[in-house]
Amino acid sequence: MSEEPVRRRRGCCFYGCLGLFVLGLLVAVGLFLGARYLAGQLMGLTDPAPSPLPKVEASSALATSVQERIKAFGKALDSGTTPEPLVLTEQEVNLLLASVPDLRPLKDRLYISFGSGQVKGQVSLPLDGLPLSRFKGRYLNGAATFKTSLDNGVLIVTFDSLQVKGQQLPKEFLSQLQRDNLAKDLYQNPQTAQTMSKLEKIEVSEGRITVKPKPPL
Repeated sequence: MSEEPVRRRRGCCFYGCLGLFVLGLLVAVGLFLGARYLAGQLMGLTDPAPSPLPKVEASSALATSVQERIKAFGKALDSGTTPEPLVLTEQEVNLLLASVPDLRPLKDRLYISFGSGQVKGQVSLPLDGLPLSRFKGRYLNGAATFKTSLDNGVLIVTFDSLQVKGQQLPKEFLSQLQRDNLAKDLYQNPQTAQTMSKLEKIEVSEGRITVKPKPPL
């Protein structure tokens, strides 16, 4: 009875790191939408169809394998041992978006990719939830890049760029977003903060992300 909540919290810790890029992208797009909505310019930034995102082709067995690797990495950190670095490919991360229950609503609406030192997100969101009927059947298609670094257990995630329908976000708006560390709220959870303190580095390279634990003392 007592193991399930612990297991769920551990998963939230690691999936929470992935969710930073999801949440950051959606919040920024939402703020941009709100500003344009008030200015009466939103319709021009929408499309009548979703933008096609890359498809993730994988078996349920691979999805289970990826989640088990993340759990094993977390358990090793919790037990005080030093696991091998956790390496996740672009395919595996997007597979998590499609298979982890808390992230599954974003399936076919978000695709994450990795470049040199950058996390990139493509998004295609339906706007049926907006209060005006003219947005029914319209979509917001956008893309963003994030810079990431980890120093002494402190994760820093900031915006680098944001585009909506191919239009770059105005510099004055983007500069405000770039000052905010999207990862700061992670450290409000003591367990998450403790786990992050055991990590030495997060490296983002072409097609993959690598999480390196601190070496033993």
